[in-house]
Amino acid sequence: MPFLIRAIIPTRKTSIFTHWGSMKMFKWLVPFFFIGSLAQADFGSHFILNSRLAFPLDSGTKKIAFRFTCRQDVSLIGASFYCEKSQTPPEYKVSLVDDEKGLPSPKVLESSSVTPKGGCWVTVPFNNLPLQAGQVYHLVLEQDATRGGQHPVGVIDTRHFASVAYGDALNAFDPRDEKPDPKLNVLVYENGKWRVLDKQPLFALHGGGSKFQGIPYDSFGELPIHGNGTPGNPSDDVLAGEVLHPHSGLIPTGFALRLRKEGHPTAPLKYRVYTINFLQHKITLAFSGLAALPSQVQNGYQWVTIGLKKEDQPQEFPAECRFVTFQTDSGGPSDQPPGCSDCYLISEFGNSGGLAGAADLSFDGGAHLSREAFSTDGGATWQDAFERDANVVILGSLSAPPGPQEFAPVPTPMPWFEGTAP
Repeated sequence: MPFLIRAIIPTRKTSIFTHWGSMKMFKWLVPFFFIGSLAQADFGSHFILNSRLAFPLDSGTKKIAFRFTCRQDVSLIGASFYCEKSQTPPEYKVSLVDDEKGLPSPKVLESSSVTPKGGCWVTVPFNNLPLQAGQVYHLVLEQDATRGGQHPVGVIDTRHFASVAYGDALNAFDPRDEKPDPKLNVLVYENGKWRVLDKQPLFALHGGGSKFQGIPYDSFGELPIHGNGTPGNPSDDVLAGEVLHPHSGLIPTGFALRLRKEGHPTAPLKYRVYTINFLQHKITLAFSGLAALPSQVQNGYQWVTIGLKKEDQPQEFPAECRFVTFQTDSGGPSDQPPGCSDCYLISEFGNSGGLAGAADLSFDGGAHLSREAFSTDGGATWQDAFERDANVVILGSLSAPPGPQEFAPVPTPMPWFEGTAP
């Protein structure tokens, strides 16, 4: 998985605390790689999911389509979607079609049919359908009225239907490395015309040779960060964050996270960065510092930039796993949502299970690289949440690459070694 570099265009003079109200404050240039001078970069997931929505296919005239740009040449052997609800449904046709001026083409490249079960991922087979890199396609779902026969069968209405899920916030990029896809979107067909929703498709494409593409994140939540009524004794605190594995060395200047507070926390939020010796399963605190004061955190989610003071900055954030986590002395557990009181929370999202290749589709493309993590004993031990990610990002600049190596010239002709004869 290549490390994607995104340039950051500063919108204001950098300060220790800067609030970003929405994803629009992150302004990207096209991806580029280190050429000469140090490049500004970040590493982490900016994907947002606040709720899961659904479109009911309760009429034979309704359709839903997921539009996407194919990332690589692939022979399609399967496609998946998330069925939100299923109530004695008819059979549905799942088709791959070309794009015509942003809308699905009426010409079907290939299709498959299924009677979906609700509340889970549904996968249908395709017969090695060739898809081309850079081409825009639509995955279209609609009633299969004849089920491959000559006349209509089955019933479809408000009591016999299935609904197809999608996300509330459009993230126009591939979640693995956040490569932009400006064509990504959800379209619905009703009342005789297509309509673009500007929402997040939830789908997956399965290709020969273990090639995957899509958005696996069907669930969302919050990571609580709180103490346990023992200020000054963090051994029973709940810490949370993200394990991040940059693919190139970074010189960190700060972090960004999507953060909110619950109630009235009285203690500040602190960051803690841990190193890990994966051979010994040993985690060690590398450095820590102040993240935010209670007055600087809102009740609703906002992107917050945390600047590192020079004395807190490590020389380099190497290309290996680091636990970027957060801790506070304030608050405690609660039986009511969100699970804590007078605390801080980070937004998170993930795959609920049942989707083949979900780990390959999640941020950083695998369970052994970046993933969500939390601790319930003040950081003594950690629990990983695979196929789940928190909105935590490392900010900084790329480390200078090593200079060209110089080798002694090989003598010509080669000298004879002792004991040998010409």
